[in-house]
Amino acid sequence: MKRRGAAYIVSDPKNRAKEMLRDEMSKRGVTNVQLAKLLVESGVKESPASIANKLSRGSFSASFMITAMSVMGAQSIPLNEPKWSAVLREDSIQQALWFGNESEELAQITGVYENCRTGVRWIDSSNTRGLPKTFPRKVISLFSGAGGLDIGLEQAGFETAVCVEIDADCRETLKKNRPEWRVFDNTSGGRTPGDIKSVRASELLEVAKLDVGDAALVVGGAPCQAFSNIGKRQGVSDVENGGDLFAHFVRIVKGVLPHAFIFENVAGITQSKHSEVISFMNDQFKGLGYGLTGAILNSANYGVPQKRERFIFIGMRGVSNPCLPMPTHTRDDASWKTFISDLAPFVTKNAKPWVTVRDAFDAIPASSKKRPDYVVMNISDFVQERMHLIKQGENFHVLPMEMRPRCWQTGKHQGQDTFGRLRLDQPSVTIRTAAYNPAKGRYIHPVEHRGLSSHEMAALQGFPNEWRFFSAKYDKVPLVSVGKQIGNAVPPLLGKAIGLAIRKQLSLCSEY
Repeated sequence: MKRRGAAYIVSDPKNRAKEMLRDEMSKRGVTNVQLAKLLVESGVKESPASIANKLSRGSFSASFMITAMSVMGAQSIPLNEPKWSAVLREDSIQQALWFGNESEELAQITGVYENCRTGVRWIDSSNTRGLPKTFPRKVISLFSGAGGLDIGLEQAGFETAVCVEIDADCRETLKKNRPEWRVFDNTSGGRTPGDIKSVRASELLEVAKLDVGDAALVVGGAPCQAFSNIGKRQGVSDVENGGDLFAHFVRIVKGVLPHAFIFENVAGITQSKHSEVISFMNDQFKGLGYGLTGAILNSANYGVPQKRERFIFIGMRGVSNPCLPMPTHTRDDASWKTFISDLAPFVTKNAKPWVTVRDAFDAIPASSKKRPDYVVMNISDFVQERMHLIKQGENFHVLPMEMRPRCWQTGKHQGQDTFGRLRLDQPSVTIRTAAYNPAKGRYIHPVEHRGLSSHEMAALQGFPNEWRFFSAKYDKVPLVSVGKQIGNAVPPLLGKAIGLAIRKQLSLCSEY
């Protein structure tokens, strides 16, 4: 194969055969996983990995070639010589999104890797070779909360044009920190400010000064209590806790038609009892021409000092199978090797170690205690005595029976985090809305006998030190309010990783 500028001339018959097959897959939007299923249905046993190997080396029988073309619906095999192989075109990621990691050179150029076992694709956003300087930037943010996801997208180069948020304290936090982010709080017609159920897509486009199809992203995570593993898990039937709000996210996306969207929620939404949520979203978005992908991502794998798992659902126009962000951090070398073992031999970079509680707390300025949004829970002397007996990583189970509350003495409560002490040398557990209260989880300070302060909670979520939390009613934000603002947020660094992955795909997608 000879290179001429950005083009590759095909002269080897092996290369010609695999390029013909790849071109047909590209034209029809068929992935390795999909082709394997089609072949199995026709009586030919092939796996996505074996197909990847065949296409990589170019060695396969004429029978395989004819059968593969046939199950994809091809009526003939083109024998004309192409001018160049689209698979190795440097100025477009489109072919990488079709073929994943089947080409080592392509993987090195684009940073796109396909898991041959699952079909999930990952993109290394630190690889910025050939990235255009211009790409769609404007974001419409739904269920914005205290701005965690939007901060991350801002760090990835996007610009939040308008936010929709029903909580008054969160709206105040957004307005005070980022006045340029237009907070939609229209009350015309007696509407509740920020109530997504009464907001029209056309109104958001008008505030953002965008036309249909112009927005880069619509993003948001509907309130998750209806799907959380620690709640009643009633799902879409739990209207009071927002079980139906995902449908309004779909409605806004359909009205805005952004280049891409990000839907975020708790991992519990993927349980089989909530399958109608994902099925509904799949059906709605596929009809609009969006390629879709979704997975549970661990925030610790993206530099967040917290083992927080979230379900991330991405849709992109013009891309059949969008890529998820390649992890940047890992628990240890063994975990990283296990992760990349299904990504063929093309991943050569290593991940950094997880960021720890110690790392997060060391970065908090001492002067932060003077800020109005610094709050910490008052702890009685007796509760502090209990804390003295608990070492890092331990919980209420080590307490003498007489020092336990009655509800912990019965043996019915078996929580492994309740009244537990954080470890300095690991990321924290998930920071929930009451993470300031040691009775609610592993929220005892690693070395001091108290709960977590508001700033420690924010640091474990990855909020920038300069980000402040406000109240719409009070000069000093109440502890319960700041707990909700922080605990319900998307960790900004996770948002940044997702944003960079989408930005790279938007930048190199041919339609832009």
